[in-house]
Amino acid sequence: MLAGAELDGRVLDGRYELRGIIGEGSFGRVYRGRDRRLARTVAVKVIKPWWADDGASIERFQDEAKLLARVNDPGIVQIYDFGHTPNGPYYVAELVEGESLEERLRSGPLPADESARIAEQLCAALGSAHGEGVVHCDVKPANVLLDRSGRVKVGDFGVARFGEPDVAESSALFGGTPRYMSPEQARGRPLTAASDVYSAGVVLYEMLAGEPPFQAGSPVELGICHLQDAPPELPGEVPGPLREVLGVALAKHPGERYRDGAVMAAALRAAQATMHDPGASTAQLALPARRARPAGEGEAEGGNTSPTVKQPPLSGRGRAKATESPRSTAAIGAPVRTRDGSGAGATIAMPRRTPPGKRVRRSRRGPWLVLALVLVAAGAGAFLLLGGTAKTTVPRLRGLHRASVLARTSRTHVHAVFASHYSHAPVGVSIAQTPAAGTRVRQGSNVRVLMSAGPPPVVIPNTIGEPAAEAEAAVAGAGLRYALRSVPAAGHAPESVLSESPSAQSSVPSGSTVTLTIAAAPEWRTLTRFSGVDDGQSVPFRTHGHRWRLSYTMSYERTCLLLVVCEGPSATAEELPSGSSFGEFELDEGGGTHYHVFNNGPGLYRVVVSGGHDPARWSATVEDFY
Repeated sequence: MLAGAELDGRVLDGRYELRGIIGEGSFGRVYRGRDRRLARTVAVKVIKPWWADDGASIERFQDEAKLLARVNDPGIVQIYDFGHTPNGPYYVAELVEGESLEERLRSGPLPADESARIAEQLCAALGSAHGEGVVHCDVKPANVLLDRSGRVKVGDFGVARFGEPDVAESSALFGGTPRYMSPEQARGRPLTAASDVYSAGVVLYEMLAGEPPFQAGSPVELGICHLQDAPPELPGEVPGPLREVLGVALAKHPGERYRDGAVMAAALRAAQATMHDPGASTAQLALPARRARPAGEGEAEGGNTSPTVKQPPLSGRGRAKATESPRSTAAIGAPVRTRDGSGAGATIAMPRRTPPGKRVRRSRRGPWLVLALVLVAAGAGAFLLLGGTAKTTVPRLRGLHRASVLARTSRTHVHAVFASHYSHAPVGVSIAQTPAAGTRVRQGSNVRVLMSAGPPPVVIPNTIGEPAAEAEAAVAGAGLRYALRSVPAAGHAPESVLSESPSAQSSVPSGSTVTLTIAAAPEWRTLTRFSGVDDGQSVPFRTHGHRWRLSYTMSYERTCLLLVVCEGPSATAEELPSGSSFGEFELDEGGGTHYHVFNNGPGLYRVVVSGGHDPARWSATVEDFY
C-alpha cells in the first residue's frame, strides 16, 4: 500500500497526474492533479491507506462523492469523476485556487460587511444542499474555501448525510467538530438543515469576534457549553442587524432557528441592506414560525417551553434579553404561534387606549384567579418533587466497550450519548461519563460517555538532509516505525535523507510506518551505448556526477578510428557547439575493453567518432559516476 508523498508523480487510471498534497481530511488526502484527457488542473482526493482496507470507511468515502454529485451549485465544490486503484478509491473534483476561511481568520476578525457577505454565500450554498435533502454536518472555517475572486466554495462533505428528522440516529455516527456542532448534535439527536444553520452561525460569530463562542475544554465540555451557555459578548462595533441574525441562528432549539440555509441567506441579505440603509425593511431578520415542541422537550433542552416569537440579538454579556414587548416584536414582522402550535393568521393584540373621561371598571375576579393559578403551580411542583417522575440511578460505565455501555444504560433506562477523545486507554473503551455513576436522574435522561480514541496522533519529525542513522533514531523516538528506500541522487551526500512519506510535520497514528528515501552510494551507471562500422556517429548525452568515463571495444587489432570528446555548456544537444573539443583519442588497439575517465563534472557532452582507414566494427559505452 502506497501512501502520502509516494503517490506524487503517479498517474491514476492513465489519466490523472498527482502533483503534491494540498490538503488532508479525516479519511482522505487531497492532491493537486492534472487531467490529461481534458488538459485541466483538478483536485484528486484519495482515501488514506489505513482506511483502504476498512469496508465501512470505503463506503463512507464513496458516499461523500455521491453527495457532492447530487448537489449542483456554484457555491459547492463540484465533482468530476470517481475511480479505483490498488491504493483504494479516489474521486476527482474542482480545484479551488485561493485559501480557506480558517487561513483568512488567522490574521484576526473580519469587517462586518465582509463577514456578512461570506456568511450569505455560505448559507446560500448550504441551502442548495438542504434543498436536495443533504445535511453537511461539519460546517466550519476549514471547509469554507475562498477562491481568488472572493467567492465561497463549500467543501469536505465527508461526514454529510441525508437529513431524516423522523429517524433517531446517534450523533456518534455523524462526526463533526465540537467547536461548531449544534446542541442537538452534541446530544446525539437527529440532525436537520437547522443543525447546519447553527454551525453557520458559529462561523459568522467567529468572523465577527475573531474566535468561536466556545473553544476551551474537552469535546464533552464544549458540547455542554453549546447546550446550556449563552455566547460571550460580541465586539461593540458589530451592527445590530447581524446581532439579530446571530440571535436566531444560535438558538438552542432547532425550531427557533432559520429552518435552512436558504432562509438564513435571505436574512443576511436583509441585514446587509439594513446596515447600508437603516430605513430598509427588517422583516426577513425575524425567526420563522416555530413548530411546536414535543411535550417536555423544552425542559430537556434547558429552555422555556412557552411559544417563542423571536430569539433576541446578542447583547450585554452575550445573554438574550428576558422579555420583549409585543410592539417591538411585531415591528419586524415575526409570526406568532398560538397555544395549539398553529400560527396561520395570528397577530399580536395591541393595548387599547382608554378614551379621556372614562374610567375602567376593574374585575374583582383578577386576584382570586392569580391565587388559584399559584396554588395549582405549587401543587404540580410538589407532585414532581415527591416522585411524580420516575427516577433511576446512573450506572458505572467507565472501562466498558460500546456494546456493554449500551446494554447497561438500556437496563437502567438512560440514554448514552457518545463522544471520543485521545487517551492512552485502549481504543473503544469508556474513559469518563457525565453524570457520575450513582447520580439519581429521571428515566430517559442522557448520560454523556467519553470513549478512548487511542493515543494521540504523532507528528512526523523532519529528518530531510540528515544522515540515515540519525533519521532512524528520530523516527523511532517519536513512536513510529521506519522503512528505508535507496535511490541514486547525484549532488547529495550518500546515506542522507532525501524525502519522507508521509511528509514531515504531518500527523499519523502512533506506530505508523514512515518511509525514508535516502541517497544511494555512488557507482558507475550506464548512460548510453552506441556502435558502428567506420561510418561516423555524433552522440550527445548529459552527465550528473562529478566524473564520467567512456569505454570501447574493437573487432580486431589496429584500426584508425578517431574519437573526439566535446563539451557543451548549452542546455540542449542541438545547441551544443561542435568546435569545443577537449580530448582526441586514436583508437588503435584491438581486444578487450578500454577506458577513458573524465573529471569535468556534470554537464552536456557529445562523442564524435570519425572513420579510419580500415573497416572495423566497434562499440562504445558512456557511464556516469553518482
